[in-house]
Amino acid sequence: MNRLKAFLRNDDGVAAVEFALLIFPFLLFLFCILDMALMFFVDSALDSALHMAARDVRVGIAHSGNWDLDRFRSAVCGNMALAFGCEDELLITTTTMSDFSSMAFTSAVSGGVLSVTESFSPGSSGDYVMIQAFLPWSSLLAKIGANVNTLADGSYVLSAAAVFRNEPF
Repeated sequence: MNRLKAFLRNDDGVAAVEFALLIFPFLLFLFCILDMALMFFVDSALDSALHMAARDVRVGIAHSGNWDLDRFRSAVCGNMALAFGCEDELLITTTTMSDFSSMAFTSAVSGGVLSVTESFSPGSSGDYVMIQAFLPWSSLLAKIGANVNTLADGSYVLSAAAVFRNEPF
């Protein structure tokens, strides 16, 4: 009986046991924070890159250079920091209209599937143009079973949009 009492009073290795119990949740929490930070950074970079490329549309460079969808996608991805698979994954759609009242926004996600009909039209001088870009993003959170995604495959959709009126050119 004395040996049992001595064993129960022994506190050697308590810190190691506490460390072993807490290190996995702590590291998981830390990696999820880093994953979210990277996702927000790439989302911000996508927004900035789209606005930089949209400026070329607004001032007529894309119109006079006969840009197509691939050329515009290259312009967006070329301006983007940490463009992980941007050229292969980025989906772009443009809408050209004569006034803002005819603008209609539709969601790119339908039933857990990213469904975008890609198009690129720089419009003419004075046209209103809406350019939307969508980038699927796989996340660590989806891999651990966190049900906070937007797509059926467990990935998010990073998106950016630019709405402007073309300058006279």
